[in-house]
Amino acid sequence: MNTVHFNRSMSKTLIKQIDDKQTWENFVQEKSPSVFLQSWNWGQFQKNLGRKVWYLGIYDNAQLVGVCLCHLIPTRLRTHIYASNGPLVEWSHSGHEVRELISFLKHLGKKQSAHFIRIDPLIEDTKENTSMLRSLGLRKAATNVQAENRWILDITPDEGTLLKNMRKNTRYAVRRSEKEGVIVHSSTDPLDFEKFWPLFLNTVSAQKFVPHSKSYYEKQITAFREDGNYHIYWATLGERVLASALIPFYGDSAYYLHAASSDEVRNAFPAHALIWQAIRDAKARGLRYFDFWGIAPTDNPSHPWAGFTFFKTGFGGFRQDVVRAHDAPLSPLYSLVQALEATRRIWGRSYFNLINRNR
Repeated sequence: MNTVHFNRSMSKTLIKQIDDKQTWENFVQEKSPSVFLQSWNWGQFQKNLGRKVWYLGIYDNAQLVGVCLCHLIPTRLRTHIYASNGPLVEWSHSGHEVRELISFLKHLGKKQSAHFIRIDPLIEDTKENTSMLRSLGLRKAATNVQAENRWILDITPDEGTLLKNMRKNTRYAVRRSEKEGVIVHSSTDPLDFEKFWPLFLNTVSAQKFVPHSKSYYEKQITAFREDGNYHIYWATLGERVLASALIPFYGDSAYYLHAASSDEVRNAFPAHALIWQAIRDAKARGLRYFDFWGIAPTDNPSHPWAGFTFFKTGFGGFRQDVVRAHDAPLSPLYSLVQALEATRRIWGRSYFNLINRNR
């Protein structure tokens, strides 16, 4: 790994690989809410997918001031280096460090024959932040990559207060599920993924979206198994699994990443029971937030995501709107990539299959 040095008024910025997991985690877990997609084990998951991974530390006068977990995504459509929800820096006064990081990534990307660099920081979606990213020579991606509109619940209040702050019908559903005899289970054993997968396939079929391969989710679980923080949840009524979810705990947060449910039993509300138990488990661990992940960008009831947005927001919480991913082009082909990404919703499954050769 080459190292970049930059000297300015007695200041020296250095970017280098971090090989120690504890050093990395100590920095990343200081951020609140925590950033799961910049965790050490997320990088290990990317390695499990066969991708090249870099754990980059940004140092100012020998002090670690930022990190950037990034990986190479080589696909049929476009090859790029991607920092998912990164880099992690103090953006209010780190423009110089980020500029040097982008310069480093461009050099790295050219060596890897990448068409562009993509960063995806969790910073507020404002005109000022968009202008700041543009001043760094970056272009807004044609479409979203990670969730740009997220719903987060502060779970530090007591359970009674959390229930009180729920939407009335959500609170009713949580209590009704208990009366109906819904039982929620959880496990960190990868073998219990089979409690999730069949129900997930049914959900995929019903909602007509394109999932990753089964091995993609299995490798994700395996990457986090050593730390015991990636949980498989499932809710049952008798012998039937009626809801399931993959919920990792990391730093100060729990994440509702992937979920599936069935409505074959009316008024049992298994998904409500599952989330309520996961929230209680996260509280017991001393976590601060439950991150419901993506929601619809508007309150329009006709939006395709309106249903699960209504479900998530019913538990109470607040909205987090972050900037769209931004790119640093490295190839004349980048304009073609942008045009294809802008129309990916039209392509549907064909687009997904085209870019996911190595997933």
